[in-house]
Amino acid sequence: MALKDEINRETVKLKDMTFKKKAAYIWEYYKFHIIGVIAAVVFVCVFIRDLRMNKRPVYLDVVLLNSDMAYRDDNPLQDDYVKYAGVDTRAYNISFDTAFLISESGTDQMTVANMQKLMALFAAGSIDVILGPDSLVDTYGNLDAFADISEVIPPDLQQRLLDSGYEMYYATVYEEDKNGELKPVSTYPAGFYLDDSDYMNSLGVFATQKALGKRPVFALASCCTNTDNALKLLKMLTGL
Repeated sequence: MALKDEINRETVKLKDMTFKKKAAYIWEYYKFHIIGVIAAVVFVCVFIRDLRMNKRPVYLDVVLLNSDMAYRDDNPLQDDYVKYAGVDTRAYNISFDTAFLISESGTDQMTVANMQKLMALFAAGSIDVILGPDSLVDTYGNLDAFADISEVIPPDLQQRLLDSGYEMYYATVYEEDKNGELKPVSTYPAGFYLDDSDYMNSLGVFATQKALGKRPVFALASCCTNTDNALKLLKMLTGL
């Protein structure tokens, strides 16, 4: 089946679901049925990642969800991080993917395709950090897609962040009960809110989302393999 036809078929199924139900459906659909289009994406992601790692190690993989950076031709966030961390881009690969635009109210083809792509990247272990509005990040936290940041960040850094006014972000994991209803089963600290990041505010990274009353969040993916470099990014964003 062609990718377009597959997305159209899924769009019809998802039409009357809540956004949380849509994400849960896509997650389960991918994990247990392994439809061809998503399996192909996973294969490509794994192949590309392995190819990249065979040539040069990955320094950091960051995904930005619904950011205003998606509409820019340049990528100042990545450029500034490379300078801040002193990354030798001739020796390491680094990615700040700003192209993810996911509607929380619709089921357009771009949204469905990006949701599937994001799930595939999680499965391929190709994400270290997620930056996005809390309402959207919540959806993936509900699926246990993030690491418990209290077990990753050193206690002294956690305290410095809290003392500087950065509030911890908590994710709640949901599972379906026997009636098919989503019920909370656990809550854990998955990141930090970045409302007060002078750096991000100066770039307007999430200006549109903040205008809608949504809060930008930094979260570590459960598959994060470059933790130290991810924490360098958190320090840069928070000015610590």
